Amino acid sequence: MHQTDRSKLIPHMDYLEKEFPFFSDYEKEIDWKVYELQRSKRLEIERWVESLINATLDISKMLLTIMGEEIPDTSREVLFKIGSRVCDKEEEAEVYSELAKIRDTLAHRYLDLRWNDIKRFLQIVPKLYPRFLEFVKREIEKED
Repeated sequence: MHQTDRSKLIPHMDYLEKEFPFFSDYEKEIDWKVYELQRSKRLEIERWVESLINATLDISKMLLTIMGEEIPDTSREVLFKIGSRVCDKEEEAEVYSELAKIRDTLAHRYLDLRWNDIKRFLQIVPKLYPRFLEFVKREIEKED
């Protein structure tokens, strides 16, 4: 990978690596009752989830561009395309594409639907992000 491309990806990777460890805190601290009743916690976790997904999308688009691939029209397709590179099975790649739905729900839906998607995010990230981060690190380390 060219040094210019590395320098664009590394800050996004650093962000994900810095933020991902908060997963265990949120998983322990926030349940439906806390989410429903404590506005500050609700807004905090919503921002955290959305920021992680946005960083994932940014990295995914950059990687596809660096790899010389066309950027799909939708966020779901972008995440599926990268998920197909990270995972061996199509079903696993499909899980990556769920992140786009979760992000959209956070922006547009009612409290109970947002909570369901946040719960889903907390269920899938322990499997997704370590693999995604390792994949991106390998790509960054590749020589031109």
